[in-house]
Amino acid sequence: MEVLPTANFQPDIVVAGLRLGEPMIALTSLLVALFCFYAWNRLGHTTERDDALRLSRIFFFLMGLSTLIGAVVGHLFLYCLPFVFKAPGWLLSMVAVSAFEQGSIARARPFIGAGWGRALSWVNMLELTLALCFVTATLWFPGVEIHSAFGLLCIVAPLEAWLFFKTKLPGSRYILLGILFLVGSVGIHIMKLSLSVWFCYFDLAHLMMCGAFWCFMLGAEAKKVEADIVSIG
Repeated sequence: MEVLPTANFQPDIVVAGLRLGEPMIALTSLLVALFCFYAWNRLGHTTERDDALRLSRIFFFLMGLSTLIGAVVGHLFLYCLPFVFKAPGWLLSMVAVSAFEQGSIARARPFIGAGWGRALSWVNMLELTLALCFVTATLWFPGVEIHSAFGLLCIVAPLEAWLFFKTKLPGSRYILLGILFLVGSVGIHIMKLSLSVWFCYFDLAHLMMCGAFWCFMLGAEAKKVEADIVSIG
């Protein structure tokens, strides 16, 4: 194995004549994708499904595709591909986050009313459309992060906090815990906390994302149980 120093976040390596860019970042990205596809498959085994559960599965499937594309195109082989090839993964992640937002809106609708539910859905769709147009035109990755922060902190977190206040059931608690994990991953990025060049802040943030998505999966599973309890009650 040959190590190639680069100006990237990690050196590239050459294995059996194949050059691999930022290998550990790519590997931890693939781990995130694996978590997402596992959650998508696991939630698919639920016998009874509602809109919120279907939207959660859409979130995991699209986020899995996004991180898979990011690992392969955004890291492993970016050295031989134009930068614009990163865009499909970014756009998929943005749609995934909006699907997750819509899932929270669907769960909250019995408590916030149909009118507020429709209004929040329109806000979600409008913000997604504007964000997709902006990121496509500029290829500015912080636009993806701003979209995610808006969706999770301004839509999902308040709705799930309200649901937890109203129901005291665990699904919303799992989702709020997952959001805290994601906030932690952003903090790691901002402070650039790294253990070494081979396990940098990208890798640590990806592990935090795995924890977040595991919590989201548990929240989606618990939400189905909660819906049954509420309907019986």
